[in-house]
Amino acid sequence: MSEVIAFNNIVPTGLVVSQNKIYMAEAGPVPHLPKDGKIVVFRPNSSEATTIASGGPLLVGVELDPRNRLYGLAQGKFPEGGAEGDPALPNTGALMVANANGRPTALVRYLDQPTSFLFIGESAYVVGLAGDIWKIDNVSCPTNGPAH
Repeated sequence: MSEVIAFNNIVPTGLVVSQNKIYMAEAGPVPHLPKDGKIVVFRPNSSEATTIASGGPLLVGVELDPRNRLYGLAQGKFPEGGAEGDPALPNTGALMVANANGRPTALVRYLDQPTSFLFIGESAYVVGLAGDIWKIDNVSCPTNGPAH
């Protein structure tokens, strides 16, 4: 085993790989401010990562859809005074698409403490902290953000 790249206190939360690029979601340090929720990209032999998008509150996942568009899953607003490891407030999560301007756009809001997701075709399957699995149809469509 060998270290690929090292990060400071950013709370890495998810990875997806495409075309020799590694995309990583960052929740950011406690108190997980929205500005600290980022998607970064790096190559396997690189020592630096580039920010692709930022502004996801408590970002917990990153995925590429079948058309190679980049999405992030935000667990939501971190509770004021929350301790390390606490989940976001209920019903504040969002499924977001990364835009060319580096700002994510929420496609689905008010998700209840989502923890991970993946695409099957044009649908996103989202897992919630309580064990629920939600299917969100028609997420991956031509108008949802640029390809990466």
